[in-house]
Amino acid sequence: MAEAKEPAVYPKFNALDNDKKERIISAAMKEFLVGYKHASTDNIVREAGISKGLLFHYFGTKENLYRYLIEYIAETFVVDFINILNVRQPDILDSLWQASLLKHDLSLKHPVIFDFITKAYLDAGAKDPALLETIDKVMVMRDKTIGEIYKNADFSLFRDDVGPEMAMNTINWAMNGYAEAKGKEAEALKGAQEPTTDIIRENYEKYLEEFKAYLNFFRQCFYKKKEDQT
Repeated sequence: MAEAKEPAVYPKFNALDNDKKERIISAAMKEFLVGYKHASTDNIVREAGISKGLLFHYFGTKENLYRYLIEYIAETFVVDFINILNVRQPDILDSLWQASLLKHDLSLKHPVIFDFITKAYLDAGAKDPALLETIDKVMVMRDKTIGEIYKNADFSLFRDDVGPEMAMNTINWAMNGYAEAKGKEAEALKGAQEPTTDIIRENYEKYLEEFKAYLNFFRQCFYKKKEDQT
């Protein structure tokens, strides 16, 4: 997976080895889930295993750290997700599967990355409109990428007696409902134990198995048989 280009305004932090940087980034993302105002740098340094003095040596202020996280995640999302996703393949179900695998990789790298970016979107507008603009750019790119997936999809793969629009609406509604159910399961899991990398991996592998089974089900329901495809 390609490495994200890191913001250059924090050279002392960027000079650290990758393991230490990832540990600090993950600890900070986890803490900021409580919201910018309530996030504690004491909790961040305790989780990351560094001194508070070092954290401020790297970033100067809590606000700079928060800004760094948003810029870093925005770049990571673009490099590790949008730029890798193959939007030109004709099979839209294959595109959905590829997107799930990429999301899996990002979640293993930073278990709370998607929760953080959602919380940051809600917080950033009140804290700093420029940060909201950064997140908005990611959302626009995401929406554009999804649009490209649909634009390049070969809807002739669908059965002649199935309207592609109705089929895709059914698939999207089912997948959104599935994601919501899995999100509630994840929240319950977080309430019981810390979302470690091993826990994330185990649950996501189970999720991928189920997700693939649903995609195969949709393929059987809505796609032509191989011999009927032209």
